[in-house]
Amino acid sequence: MLLTVKYAPKKLADMLGNADRLEHIRQWMLHWLSGKKRKPLLIYGPPGTGKTSIAYALKSEYDLDLVEMNASELRNRARVDRILGASASAGSLFGRAKLILIDDADVLAGRTDSGGGNAIKNFLSESPCPAIVTATDIWDKSFSGIRSECEIVDFKRINKLSVRKHLERIAESESLDVSAETLEAIATRAEGDLRAALNDLQAMGPTARVHDKDIFEMVRGIFKAETYAAAREAISGEIDYDLIKLWMDENIPAEYETAADIAAAYDSLSKADIFDGRIRKTNWQLMKYSIDLATAGVALAKARPYHKFTKYSFPAYLKNMSRTVERRAILKTIGLKIGARVHGNRRDALAYLPLLKEFGKKHAHELMAFYDFSEDELAFILETSVSRVKAGA
Repeated sequence: MLLTVKYAPKKLADMLGNADRLEHIRQWMLHWLSGKKRKPLLIYGPPGTGKTSIAYALKSEYDLDLVEMNASELRNRARVDRILGASASAGSLFGRAKLILIDDADVLAGRTDSGGGNAIKNFLSESPCPAIVTATDIWDKSFSGIRSECEIVDFKRINKLSVRKHLERIAESESLDVSAETLEAIATRAEGDLRAALNDLQAMGPTARVHDKDIFEMVRGIFKAETYAAAREAISGEIDYDLIKLWMDENIPAEYETAADIAAAYDSLSKADIFDGRIRKTNWQLMKYSIDLATAGVALAKARPYHKFTKYSFPAYLKNMSRTVERRAILKTIGLKIGARVHGNRRDALAYLPLLKEFGKKHAHELMAFYDFSEDELAFILETSVSRVKAGA
């Protein structure tokens, strides 16, 4: 299971940072629950600070029914009226209060839509239940209508110390062999983005084994299964289902040969993703359907058994997670070195990379000397190998 899901906050007190904002949100929710209507909340701030997690923490802590839609799915008035309007007005099956979440609402800003932005604004002005809108940037002119209907709560980046302590607790809980220096480096690189920090931590942990059973044996057992029972038997025991799904996704084209088999397998895997989206940390009774679709569904997608040997590949997604850790680290050091020379901050300094790349093609030695780049850093800038840098420097 992804660490971002496994360690998602279950209540507001579990969240890191922004303590005063969290208390404001708690009081806002309590007003609604006591029958005192408040304006919708517009929570904005950098990625990974917990904006979306707020809604799930409230759902769990106050036993709410959560209706979630991404703003990119609400591009026209008809969809807004049909989905949000109907969801807000319909009664809950179990009599629970409702909470509406409109995630990433700033995707509407500056883009052409068919009345979706105005329809969301109108919904927010009349919503009979509490609603939370999240965004990264709320200051685009086209977003002003939505902004005017909400109480605005700005989320700040989580401080490095809090991120590092959180990583330490998770590393201990997961029995990860990660040094204090590595945890410090991850917390520093994350720059207040807790989601990025957790992804980096997961990239440092073991992923080639799934508890007692070898992952290759398990993947082979699923693909070669000819019955539902055989596919389920292949994944018996305590396993990481998110990891299994990544392996299925990576290796379907290697195992299956016909377009029909490949399409049917991915169709089953995509349906598993739909259930995963509905589960979203709390509706765990749906997990069995997701697991069956991602394993037995994929296994039974083939028209006939494949008795060939298949060399299964490690999921590219997990490889890229590791590469992302390395990439961000080297970009940070490069940015600091350029920034020191141009008297700017390291983020703005990275805008010079295309210019330095062109200059370095003919003057690599001078570029290294002026900015004190290492051979690894110069190779990164020139998008070449370290051996070529050494040969040309």
